[in-house]
Formats: sequence, C-alpha cells, structure tokens
Amino acid sequence: MASRDRVQLLNAELELARHLAPEERAELAAVTLPVIELDQGPLELDVLLRTHNAFAAGVLSGMAVHALQIGEQSGIQLLGPGDLLIRGGAVCPPWLDRIDFRLVGPARLVLLGDEFLALARRAPRVTSALYECVSEQLQRVTGQLVICQLPRVDQRVLALLWLLAESWGQVTPGGVRLPLTLTHETLGAMIGARRPTVTLALRKLADEGSIVHQDSGWLLLQPPPEPAATPKVLGPDVAGVSLSPWALPPAPAQDPSIVYAGMAETVRQLREQHLHHRQQTRDQLRRVRTTRVRMNASRQRINQDTLRRRLPPSS
Repeated sequence: MASRDRVQLLNAELELARHLAPEERAELAAVTLPVIELDQGPLELDVLLRTHNAFAAGVLSGMAVHALQIGEQSGIQLLGPGDLLIRGGAVCPPWLDRIDFRLVGPARLVLLGDEFLALARRAPRVTSALYECVSEQLQRVTGQLVICQLPRVDQRVLALLWLLAESWGQVTPGGVRLPLTLTHETLGAMIGARRPTVTLALRKLADEGSIVHQDSGWLLLQPPPEPAATPKVLGPDVAGVSLSPWALPPAPAQDPSIVYAGMAETVRQLREQHLHHRQQTRDQLRRVRTTRVRMNASRQRINQDTLRRRLPPSS
C-alpha cells in the first residue's frame, strides 16, 4: 500500500542542500518534492519509477536491500536514509540470476523526476549534492568489496558493522550504537561467509568485548584494524591500455591499390580451387554411377544363377 506526501528540499534527510548558498536556501525554502510511503516487502523499482515519471528515489526513512545472485551465491547491498535507489542498466548480464530490491520495513521515498530537474536548472548545486550521494554509496560498496577479502570472518564482521555505523551509527557515551537488526544470514551475504561461520565470529567478537548485541542492533566498542602504514596500491599497468604480450603487432598501413590487387588475386585463386573441386566431385559421381551399374549387373547374374540351381533337372 502506498500514499503520497511532500517533503521540503531543505530537509536534512535529503542531503541535497549541502552546497546551497544562504541566499539560495532562502529562495528554495518553500520548495517541496513528492514523497511516497511504502510497506514492507518486494519493491519493483522500475515499475515505481516509471509510474511516477522519476529517474531515482531517495530513502528518507526505512531500509532497503538490493540483492544480487550468481548461481547459488547471493550478495546484498544495504541502503538506508540518504541513499538513492536507481534503476539498473538496460542490459543485464545473463549470469546475474536475480536483481531485486526489498524493503525490510515501512519506508518513505522521495521521488526525483521532472520537478527535481526543473529545480536543478534554478539551483545547479543540488545536482552536485546528488552526485556526492551516489559517490558515497559507491565508496561504501567498494569498502564492502575490500572487507570481503579480509582473511578472517570475525575481521569482516567487525569491519562491516563499522562501515554501516559510518552511515547510520549513533555516538553514545558507551560506544557507537548501530540501530540495525541484521540476521546472521544477511551479514554472511554481505561479507561472503556462511551463516554458521558468522554466528561463531559474532560470538568471538562478543567474548573479546569488541561488540555488544542489543535488542535493536549492536554497540560497537573496538574499532576495526587501522590501515597499513604503506598501503598496497595497484600500479597503472593493471588497468593500462598497453597491448598484451600475446597480441599481434598492429599491421602497417598499406597502399589501397596493393590491397585491392591482393584481394583480386585471392578471389582468382578461390575461383580456380572451386572449379577444380567441382570437377573432382563430378568425376567421383561418375565413378559411383559406374560402380552402381556394375553392382546391379552382378546382382542380377547371381540371382539368375541361384534360380537355375533351384530348378529341378529336365527329364
């Protein structure tokens, strides 16, 4: 079930006014954008955006899960307040079995469509804020990718909880509170681990005093490991445009007349080969027909001899 509402552009949850000048804030104070309220369950984002003529939706409240699956292995991206839900590309790789969104509870989404585009013409700085929101989401996804490569599952769990806390955590006198209730299976899908292994990792972190499980999330007490003093940076040769050592060197440019003469000679040779093969095929068919005639004559003689031997002798 969905209902419509409006929200002010200067609403802090949108984070679209972060670069506006004071005079722009005053001018746009009364500007609002459409909001839709949705219940928990699957979210057909493409249908929603097409229905409301929007290109994206921003999360004002609630949480959404973006799930991808390859074979039997699934991965999850968590999206919350301040994040954008954007329609996927037109071409989906066939090895991605499933791409879907799901709301894990009631949510309020702001719709970004024609009204936002008209607003962006009046205040272009809101577009730069929109790009920053996308950049922050990509940075979190990149961090999640690096976390999946940590050697121990307990390190992955602790680092992931801190990564989520950077976006939705709350600083308290006792530690950083992460008000998210995630199942062990969901945590495993986010860090590339099985549910039983995640359960053991959470128990280990709790025994060490790194985290405390609460009714509505976790209390984070021990930060993840600091980055190495000399980070390992991949060189530009990894993604360079140099040719592979297995690649053939580029062919030198040739005179078009020489290229045409070579093509004409190739066509002449192919024509000669075709005529030669056609003659060979005809000769072979002629020999096959001759052999068939001889076999039929031999079969008739054998049948006649067999018939004569079976006839009784004349008296």
